[in-house]
Amino acid sequence: MIKMGAGIGLLLAALIVLPFGVGQASVEKHTESAINYQMSYPIVYVDGSLEAQNRINSDIYQYIAGFRDDYAAGKFYKGNFSYKVQYEDAHVVSLTIADYRYNEGAAHGYTFTRGLTYSKDTGEKLPLPYFVKINTADKRLILSQPIYDIRNERIPLDKTFARDSFMWDHLKISDNYYLAGGGTVELLYPPYQLGAYALGTLRVELSPSIIDWLNRKNQ
Repeated sequence: MIKMGAGIGLLLAALIVLPFGVGQASVEKHTESAINYQMSYPIVYVDGSLEAQNRINSDIYQYIAGFRDDYAAGKFYKGNFSYKVQYEDAHVVSLTIADYRYNEGAAHGYTFTRGLTYSKDTGEKLPLPYFVKINTADKRLILSQPIYDIRNERIPLDKTFARDSFMWDHLKISDNYYLAGGGTVELLYPPYQLGAYALGTLRVELSPSIIDWLNRKNQ
């Protein structure tokens, strides 16, 4: 296994070898903490391609460093940074990172969850159109797909901002996504983008059938 050098140089907490793929990659869980924050973040190792490995970790590190630097600059009072490996196969790895920040005196904190999907062959971060082609005219179709809240409970569309005609005009199709396996793509909507804060991050589930239709008609 080829590993990146000390580079990021933060405390190693555990090694998790992912079971889904063919042994081409692994993800190490690293942790870091200070008085008012906790971090758990991934470092990806790719067998046989140091270049791809370094490109992936360099991109992920931007988000790690951004959280740490904003904390050091006093831009938020306390926070938490975490991740989850959502899917991996022989050619891609798809993760989510959750950046939670709370400011002193605020009614509540805010979590922004970002999907990151990388090619293990090149290290490139893959945009949504790499897997599913969507245009603006598809908004009604996209938002008619199953929507789930932070508790993994399905949410009716009329409990989201889409029920309001004014808000409907301002809703956009998210390009923030992750792969969930089985050919499914999940579009992410952080709090206040599609629904109220209490619903947490919402995800719109695109099935292989819908993806096939969108890719054929939007090619």
